[in-house]
Amino acid sequence: MYIDDVQVAMLRARRVVDIPVPPGAHRVQLRVAPPLSLLGVRNSETLSVLVEPHQVVRFRGEYVMEKSNWSKVTLRRLESLEDPPTSSLSETGAADARVMEVTQTRRIEESLGEDVRLIDNRASPAPVTRTLKASREWTRTLTLGGSHSQTVHGDVTASLLWLSAKGSIEAELQSTLSLAIGSTHLFEEEISVTVPERAAVRIVLSWKRIWQCGEARVLLSDGSVHIVAYQVVVSVTFDQKMQDVADLPD
Repeated sequence: MYIDDVQVAMLRARRVVDIPVPPGAHRVQLRVAPPLSLLGVRNSETLSVLVEPHQVVRFRGEYVMEKSNWSKVTLRRLESLEDPPTSSLSETGAADARVMEVTQTRRIEESLGEDVRLIDNRASPAPVTRTLKASREWTRTLTLGGSHSQTVHGDVTASLLWLSAKGSIEAELQSTLSLAIGSTHLFEEEISVTVPERAAVRIVLSWKRIWQCGEARVLLSDGSVHIVAYQVVVSVTFDQKMQDVADLPD
């Protein structure tokens, strides 16, 4: 089954599937998989449908044999009172998802800008040691990347079912990783700097956010298994640089 040219399900006889989609115009088609397609069985016509918020639109697909001995699949839209569905979407349209396995891959750094501190010891005949406090508040954030399916031919990079299940996947990942996504944390560290006599130095703190990358193997409500890339913020830190300053005004 394809919606907007994206494969969203593999259909079998007497199987009912629910595919959450965003409101708006969509194109629906049944396409024949090998080996039937190699035998000349034709895809169904493409049907256009306008889906309103919280609306359930139902279709029936059938396999038929024509007089010319050519076979095809057909797709037709059902009326609201015809063949009551065996299952329905939730009010929010969210699809259930279950995280089966999580694999951590690598860590990456994201620049957050610089803090600059100036210590002026030009008027002193002796070295001076100063203690500075570096602090920054950060939020544990989770982002999901693309998805591809293990249950269809080729990669599916934009499954509508996966898109609608993102909220469920995020909640499952939060539980699996034992991380409080959205929680706020404070990073603090003291820095000791010694400045020579008759000198001025500039302390530059280059802040960066640390992301843990990984992949989650996710089972969706239609039985398909997707590999979903994710990134989660695990900490912030900084690089420290000290520069001599020779051009300060007196």
